[in-house]
Amino acid sequence: MSKWIEVLKTGTFKAKSGEDVTITSGDLDAIAATNPSKDRKAPLVFGHPTDDQPAFGWLDGVKRAGDILMASFSEVPDVVKKLVSDGYYRKVSVSLMPDKKTIRHVGLLGAVQPAVPGLKDVSFGTGDKTIDLEHEGGEPLGDPGTDNTGGSPNTEGEDDMSEELKKQLEEAKTTAAALQAKVDASAAAEAAAKKELSDSKAAAEKTAIETKVNDLIGKKILAKDKPLVERIALALGGAGEIELSEGSGKKKLQDHLFDFLSGLPDLALMTDLSVAAGDGSGKTVVVADLTKFV
Repeated sequence: MSKWIEVLKTGTFKAKSGEDVTITSGDLDAIAATNPSKDRKAPLVFGHPTDDQPAFGWLDGVKRAGDILMASFSEVPDVVKKLVSDGYYRKVSVSLMPDKKTIRHVGLLGAVQPAVPGLKDVSFGTGDKTIDLEHEGGEPLGDPGTDNTGGSPNTEGEDDMSEELKKQLEEAKTTAAALQAKVDASAAAEAAAKKELSDSKAAAEKTAIETKVNDLIGKKILAKDKPLVERIALALGGAGEIELSEGSGKKKLQDHLFDFLSGLPDLALMTDLSVAAGDGSGKTVVVADLTKFV
């Protein structure tokens, strides 16, 4: 028993939008090569929904057989298999993205005729949860022992099946909404955790810088220069690593700054070695130029 069904063929057809669309063998090859992809599997749906609707199976294979495009599906619910095997949905219609090679979805059709005529009817296999093409004729196969040769779908239990389908649709929507809520909550929690971690790292870095600067005040720098040094150190925190001299190894610019400041002569020594001011007002302290680190 084959698990492949016919979903498209070569020719020129009138799309739902009213425009004529030509499909060539090259187009079929491109579609077969593109679908399904690692990141995306097209859903099996009822008709051609315009917005988000539940999927009733997923495209798991595409191939070209002459001038026909074949597709296979997995994870098809039993209620959908029953509707197809009873003849309520005999045809399929494929929806393509504007690139004409990516399948958007494959729709099961009931009363509406497909844009591409002449494709074989579909029926569901019972062993591997895939859509299977089991026959060459125009009538879909029914359950074992059921006579579907009269040319009209079996209407017994139609109301029950409609209600069951509605129930399945509502359950699918509820499940999808619950899963989306979990995803949203998880994403919000992850964002909050990342922000908390980022804030914690920033606070720790600020504290570490304040500690290093406080240790330099009165020894290497003046108290009035503390805000400037702290702002420069914070700005250099994410500047990456460089090697200022051969053999010294790469270090963060922030570390280079504190190494430089720590290597300055003590302020007391700098004051003793300073020259007298020209106006006779006393001695002046030589202050390190920090602007080159900005």
